[in-house]
Amino acid sequence: MLPASMNVPRVLLILCLLIGGTLRAEEALDLTLQKAIQLALAKNFRIKTATFSPKIAKEQQRSTSGKFDPTLEASTTFDSSQRELRTLGTDLQVPTLANGDLADALFASQSGTEFSTSIVGLLPWGLTYDIGPTLNIDHDNRRNPQFTRYNSFVGLTLAQPLLKNFGTDVNLADVRIARANTAISQWELRQQVIDVVTDTITVYCELYFSIENLAVERRSRALAAKLMEDNEKRAEIGVMSPLDVMQARSDLASREERVLVAERTVANNENFLKQLVTDEVTRILETRLEITPPRLPDNDPPNLERDLPRAFEIRPDYRQALLDIQKRQITVIFTRNQALPRLDLTGSLGINGIDTDLSASFERVSGQQNNNLAWNIGALFSVPIPNRTGTGNREVSKLEALRALVELKRLEQAILVEADNAAGQIETTRKRVEVTGVARDFAQQTLDAAQIRLENGTTTTFEVLQFQRDLATTEANAYRAQADAIQAIAVYARLIGATLERNRIILE
Repeated sequence: MLPASMNVPRVLLILCLLIGGTLRAEEALDLTLQKAIQLALAKNFRIKTATFSPKIAKEQQRSTSGKFDPTLEASTTFDSSQRELRTLGTDLQVPTLANGDLADALFASQSGTEFSTSIVGLLPWGLTYDIGPTLNIDHDNRRNPQFTRYNSFVGLTLAQPLLKNFGTDVNLADVRIARANTAISQWELRQQVIDVVTDTITVYCELYFSIENLAVERRSRALAAKLMEDNEKRAEIGVMSPLDVMQARSDLASREERVLVAERTVANNENFLKQLVTDEVTRILETRLEITPPRLPDNDPPNLERDLPRAFEIRPDYRQALLDIQKRQITVIFTRNQALPRLDLTGSLGINGIDTDLSASFERVSGQQNNNLAWNIGALFSVPIPNRTGTGNREVSKLEALRALVELKRLEQAILVEADNAAGQIETTRKRVEVTGVARDFAQQTLDAAQIRLENGTTTTFEVLQFQRDLATTEANAYRAQADAIQAIAVYARLIGATLERNRIILE
C-alpha cells in the first residue's frame, strides 16, 4: 500500500517518468552497413560542417569580384576664407567707403559651397574612371554680398596603367584565385564525405569484430568454468589432483578479465559508431545499436592499370594539389607584374558652365550656350630603388610554385605506393579469411579430442586449457580477418578516390 501522505497523481507521474526513461534507455537503432553509411551522410556533424565551405568560398568569390563594381560617391563642402589686402608692409590704395569704415576695405572675405557626385570604378584591364557633375557656389561677402557665381562642371577622368597593374592577368588575379578556392572547397567537401564513409565502414567492422570477439571470450570463459567444475568433481572422488583444479581456476580468472576488456571495447566502438551516424547530443549515450554482420563485397579484384589513371582524375587531395599549383602560377604572374615600374597614362575631359545664374550655368554645360571645355593629359612614372620588395615577392612566388610542383610529384608517388599496398592488403585479407576458417575448424576438432582424452585420463588439464585458448584465438582471428577484408576494400576505394562511386553516393 502507498503511504497516506503520498499524492496519487504525483505517484502516477513518477511512474510514467520512470517507464519513459526505461523505454528511452532500451531504444535500439537497427543498422546494416549500408544503412549506417546513409545515416552518416545525413547526420554526421563533420559532413554538415564541411558543407559550409563551398558556400563560404562562393560568397568570397563574389566579394572579390566586387572590386569591379562601380561606386557612387557624393559629397558636399562649405569653405570660408578671409585675407588682408596689404602685402609686404605696403598699404594698398583703397577707395573711401561711404560710411567711412576704412577697416572693411582692407580685408576680403569669400565663401563657397561645393556639391559633387561621381561614379568611380575599375575595369579588368586596369583602367580607372571617375565621371560625374560638380557644382561650386561662390560668394563675395564684403564687396558685393549679393553677388553669387555658379560653376557647373561635368567631367571624366581616366587613368590607364601601362606597366604595373596593366592587364587582366593582374587585375583578375584575386578573382581567379577565389574561383580556384571555390573548386578546392568542393573537393574538400568530397574528401570529407569519403573520409566519413570510410570511417563508418571501419568503425562498423570494428564494432562487429568486438561483438563477435566478446562472444568468443564468453564462450571461452564458459569452457573454462565447465572444465573447473568437472575438475572439482574429479578431485572430490580422488581421480584428479588439486593442482589441476587450481590451474582451471587460474585460467578462469584470466578469461574473466578478458571478457571485461572485450565488453569495454564493444561499448567504446558502439559510441564511436553512434558519433558517426547520429546527430544526437544529449541522448547519444542512451541509444543502443543493433548491427547486422557485414558482408564481404563481391567487388572485382583491384586492377591498378585501370584504377590509377582514374585516381588522378577523382582523388580529392590530388585535385586540390593541381588547383594549388594553378593558384601559385597566378601569383607568379601577379608578383612579376608588381615588380615592374609604374607608368600610368592619365587624362580628363570636362565642360565648365560659369554664370551668375544657376540655370544659365546648367545651360552652358548642357550645350545650349557657349561651352568651356577643359581637358588635360599626362603621364605618371615611379619606380622603387632598388625595388627589393617587388623583386623579393616575385622570387618567393616562383620558389613556392616550384615547391608545389615537387609536392605534387611526392603525392603522385605516394598514391602509387599506397594504392599498390592497399591492393595487396585486399588479396592478403581474402586469403586470411580462408585460412582462419580452416584453422578454427581444426582447433575445434583438437579441443574435442583433448576433452575426450582428459575424461579418459590420457592428457592433462593444462593441455586442455591450452587447446581452449587456441580455439578462442582462432575464432577471434577468423572474425578479425573478415573485418579486415571489408576494411581493406574500403581503404583501397578511398585511396583511388572511388568511395562515392562504389557506394552510389552523388554529391549535389
